[in-house]
Amino acid sequence: MTTTSVEPDRTLYPPRWQPAPLRWHRTRVSWWESWKLAAQVIPRRREGTLADFYGSQLPGEDDIMLARMPFQRYVMVRNPELARHVLVTNQDNYSKSAEYDMLAVAFGRGLVTETNVARWQRNRRLVQPVFGKRNIAALAGPITDAARECAQRLLRLGADGAVVDANAEMNRLTLDIVVRTMFGVELAGPMEEITFTRMLGFFGFGFVAGTARPLHRLAELTHRHHLPMRVMRTSAWILAPRMMSDLRHVERVIDRLIADHRSGVITRRDNLLALLMEAVDPETGHRYTDAEIHDELMTFIGAGMETTATALAWTWKMLAEHPEVRARLHAELDDVLGGRTPTAEDVDLLPWTRAVVAETMRLYPPVVGLARVAKGDDLLGDFPIRAGATVIVGLHEMHHHSRVWANPEIYDPARYLAEHLTAAQRHATLPFGAGKRMCVAHVFANTEAVLALATIAQQLELNSATTDPIRPQFSFTGGPDGPIPMFAAARTAEAAAVDDRGSTRTRS
Repeated sequence: MTTTSVEPDRTLYPPRWQPAPLRWHRTRVSWWESWKLAAQVIPRRREGTLADFYGSQLPGEDDIMLARMPFQRYVMVRNPELARHVLVTNQDNYSKSAEYDMLAVAFGRGLVTETNVARWQRNRRLVQPVFGKRNIAALAGPITDAARECAQRLLRLGADGAVVDANAEMNRLTLDIVVRTMFGVELAGPMEEITFTRMLGFFGFGFVAGTARPLHRLAELTHRHHLPMRVMRTSAWILAPRMMSDLRHVERVIDRLIADHRSGVITRRDNLLALLMEAVDPETGHRYTDAEIHDELMTFIGAGMETTATALAWTWKMLAEHPEVRARLHAELDDVLGGRTPTAEDVDLLPWTRAVVAETMRLYPPVVGLARVAKGDDLLGDFPIRAGATVIVGLHEMHHHSRVWANPEIYDPARYLAEHLTAAQRHATLPFGAGKRMCVAHVFANTEAVLALATIAQQLELNSATTDPIRPQFSFTGGPDGPIPMFAAARTAEAAAVDDRGSTRTRS
């Protein structure tokens, strides 16, 4: 993509005085062309290709884009170096935006949604040790147990050529893993049927559409700081009563499990809930209250379940579409594991399996963008950012940047092998964010995805059952917008041998 640079004093096209919904810094886009491009957002939203449109079909890939929406204006960053400036280099100047209140309505004030800097820093110190290497290794058993049962369920559901929904099954698997690792119990009862996908889709739409902004403005005018949360939660009950009823059920289950751990009804301590109860802030001596534990667990369930499920669901789709990648995956699993259940120590011994997951999250990042608000004036390149401006870091755009990635739309896990990955590509890979606000559970999430994929792929393969396109949903996670129909087939000794021969050809 070619862009035309001009002098800094002639940077905005169209000019500020022309009422265009899109404007570019350092790229010539006429007033009329700006309106035409803005109008194309509507069908792209309907087709589920909005992220691709922003990433590869709008001009000015290395530029800053300014967009005006009904309730807000924002600056969109699609350049990896400028993104790292916001998330890493000058991260203290940027805080989470009002849009995270949309997620806090569903999941409380956990680390992901906490906008108060002092409370976030304290809670980060409390949570960080919980996701230490030793604790993650101890949780590998529950992960592989759930994955093994998932494989058996897929084979059972897919018997006699029946179609299975890989998207729904991966959501069920990751919820099962979350429950086992967080509470030390197995998935059963009404919670088994609850999906957070509807909730994340609902609140994710509000997040992307910016509906939190006018509510925050109203709260500022009335000096009632809890007003946005109350109004959004009331609106959610009106618009989606069944979804909110499911959410309330999950909250009651969590509260009961917390009470059972406190009272000694549940004595197991090999789970995240027990670790949170024992956590102590080394600087202040603060311990979590039950209400704070409730919010952290809701956040872990909501954000952690959906993001990993999204990565795994897209991975099965990509493996079905690229049999040579799948053959090499099977060969690595057979060579390294020899049929045994993987452990946390095996993750480092499975470079191709890790690369498959990483490349999937490059193409389909589990979070499509991050919103930040500038606390003070700043300069992005030579573009001035004013205090109070909302900056959107487009993670999807980072992962599809043509200057960083050769053929960015091609699925090629070899990019993430150590001998191929460049420093620029590492810096442009941001599936879990970057800087101090980087997801505290990113190592756990990667370990979970690799172990789940390795455990299931040893036993079966999934093949596409449709030629219809599967689009990302209009949400902050970008998960599949509907089922991923697939056929499940058990791997046989003969299939493993064919895989091995195929993978040898791939490597040569």
